[in-house]
Amino acid sequence: MKRLFTQIAMMTLAIVGYAQSDIHFSTVKATDKNLPAEVIDALDLKMHQVLNRNSAAAADVYNVFAIEPALSLGDVLSTEGMVRNVSVAKGELVLIAKNIIDGTEYYSLTIPVEADAVGDKDKALMKLVQNIKVTNPAFTRFIRTTRQKIADYYAANCAIILQKAQALYNQRRYQEAVIYLSAVTGNIPCYDQAYALQQEIAANIPAGPDTVIVEKEVEKPVIVEVEKPVIVEVEKPQPATPVIDQKAPQMPPYELTISVNDLDFRILRCYGNKEQNRITIETEFCNRRMNTEKGDIEIKSAFDENAKELERYNFSVNENDSSYDWRNMPPKLAMKQDFYLIKADHFIPKISYIKLKVRDAIIEIRNLPVEW
Repeated sequence: MKRLFTQIAMMTLAIVGYAQSDIHFSTVKATDKNLPAEVIDALDLKMHQVLNRNSAAAADVYNVFAIEPALSLGDVLSTEGMVRNVSVAKGELVLIAKNIIDGTEYYSLTIPVEADAVGDKDKALMKLVQNIKVTNPAFTRFIRTTRQKIADYYAANCAIILQKAQALYNQRRYQEAVIYLSAVTGNIPCYDQAYALQQEIAANIPAGPDTVIVEKEVEKPVIVEVEKPVIVEVEKPQPATPVIDQKAPQMPPYELTISVNDLDFRILRCYGNKEQNRITIETEFCNRRMNTEKGDIEIKSAFDENAKELERYNFSVNENDSSYDWRNMPPKLAMKQDFYLIKADHFIPKISYIKLKVRDAIIEIRNLPVEW
């Protein structure tokens, strides 16, 4: 019960900010049992990249709008050769925008895809996914149209939305009621009523021993103090002979905070390459959440030594120079991850601030020196 009420309080705060911004989306994995797991995962990653590129990805876990993709293989023209079968595959990518709470579908779009494939059906499907271009303007139009469709739907169904939320509240299904109301954005006529109901839910949660706020339940940023290098003065003998310390130099002091307590994160090294005009931040993290095996990798913002904010095209987390990626992160396994700052207009001696996302954890680093 304590954890439930803490979650509701967090959701109420999240909803207020969310309702004042644009509509954003999470992704739902394809449900076609005929698709191999590798294809489903690749398609899910592609959808994350599409949403990220169009600034439409949900920023928190309480979002109710989602995009569900479906991939079908149509005609396959095959030529049997002595060495291998060469196939030209054609298919369709169907995008469905929906509400994950009540299942309402707002809009769908079919995008034709094709690829030259070698091998069996599974390989043809994987090639189709790989050939989906995240820069396709059809994705931008789909997101723009979906946002308008959602706004129209909620404007026309305010009474139904409030009635269902009230019914959930009356049944003491507080979490579902709050999530359902989060779909009412600031431009909807019944936003004031929805907001008032959110406040009522928070104010009328039964008080008592079970609802005492326990500080241990609240996840606080963990400040990691980096050990400062110790300088030892040694009396020089006559004649003086230079003594070379063979140990690797320690990282100078910097500040690092993590927004959760079930993910470990540390910086191994931060160095620059003038020829490539690139700064590499070598890190290691360990996901300690047992029911989560995949998550986001992202550079959300960064500032140079003069507190000047860098642009998104200066960020990279993979070989494609994308600022976002979706990767496997098995629990209790220490994993390496490099973050890059690229194409800067000068050589940055110190990163005054950088915000990273690993899984759902926000990692903030201040005053990080760069080795050149």
